[in-house]
Amino acid sequence: MRYYSTQRPVTPGSFPNPPGNKVLEIHNFDSKTYCEELGRDAWGYIDYERPLTRYDCNAYELSAVQTKTLHLRYIGTDSWSRYVYEDENGNLWKLLDCCSPREVCEERGDTPHSSCNNALDGEPDFPMQADTKWEFI
Repeated sequence: MRYYSTQRPVTPGSFPNPPGNKVLEIHNFDSKTYCEELGRDAWGYIDYERPLTRYDCNAYELSAVQTKTLHLRYIGTDSWSRYVYEDENGNLWKLLDCCSPREVCEERGDTPHSSCNNALDGEPDFPMQADTKWEFI
């Protein structure tokens, strides 16, 4: 999985080093360069063996190339009033801000979290991977 550094060149301490996720390659450009697959300028990139979480990307200001799109259809709320969606693969996703109207959460781009055991009333689990974008339908 490739992640671009949009704020600075890739240097020691400027990227996550999660256990069990090997860094395959680090490449810095000579100057900030427009990257077609990202659609914006970057200083360089780092390739990992497996995807990073959105939290790692945000913490280190890395931008993932989003290679997958999931379409999320609203199906209701769980017992804690969290908004629940189903993707085209039958997986359930939840938005965690149950105090804002659903439309506000969708427009704001809140990150969906998987539902534990894929159950309607399952606890929110992991955030959607950084290489996946979503569309609410």
